[in-house]
Amino acid sequence: MARFLNPESTGMYRLNFDALDGDTEALSFADPIPEPYRWPGGNLGLRRIYGGGAPVSTANFPTRLRVSGRDAKLVDFNTAYHIYLVNRRFIAVVERFQAEIQYIPVECVWESGKSAGEYYFFFTTILRDAVIREKTTATWTPALPGRGLWQPKLYAGETFTFDRAGLAGAHMWVDPNMPTKGALVSEDLYAALRAANIQSFYEESHFAEV
Repeated sequence: MARFLNPESTGMYRLNFDALDGDTEALSFADPIPEPYRWPGGNLGLRRIYGGGAPVSTANFPTRLRVSGRDAKLVDFNTAYHIYLVNRRFIAVVERFQAEIQYIPVECVWESGKSAGEYYFFFTTILRDAVIREKTTATWTPALPGRGLWQPKLYAGETFTFDRAGLAGAHMWVDPNMPTKGALVSEDLYAALRAANIQSFYEESHFAEV
């Protein structure tokens, strides 16, 4: 089985992040930019690709983030600037399953200036289109000639089926046809994150792998 992996900490703790250096408007994939993201008229920016899916350039990434918000609390698995923001506990679990990941250190500080610890912008570098279309009921929306996006209505019971052979052993990947939905993870990795009490992510719908 497979699931989306989406952090719940921002809504839970009302976290706000302010980059104290770098340029969050200039973040990009490393060259060459993956073909599915080279849309006519401009690239689909890194901050819209929730989870990555390819190596990223380290240029312009902040090295320090100020954290604020009512009842603000950093947990193992957060999101900042629509990018996964994680600690070493999260990374250690994922590394047990695959080596194709990338993480960039960033120091987090509270509004008082006190350190909130070192965290990491985190990406899987695996991009896979492994959806078995004839076994999938999710809504497909054409976007450009020859291209489209999956826009599933999960609340209505729509679902995906993934080709296990097509995943080629990947445990955390991004589907190029649903770039803003978050990375997908295998049921084995999902269970390991739960077993390690990694905080915190939503209990998402699961999808078949055959």
